[in-house]
Amino acid sequence: MSDDNDIRYGRHCVFLMHVHWVFVTRYRRGVFTKTVLDDLRGIFASVCSDFEAELVSVATPSKRPLTLLFS
Repeated sequence: MSDDNDIRYGRHCVFLMHVHWVFVTRYRRGVFTKTVLDDLRGIFASVCSDFEAELVSVATPSKRPLTLLFS
């Protein structure tokens, strides 16, 4: 995430938005393999660039949900 505050201004509001997104798999099996995670990072990064957003973090502790942080 950049050091400068990307504060956005509307007509009657000021906001700084961060999104924390969690993917949970059923039965917590090892669905997110290294190959799948590498593919997902690329896909999410390209979607973020389309929407002028930044993918700050992708975290996947073993047998835990996939956690993404967008800014």
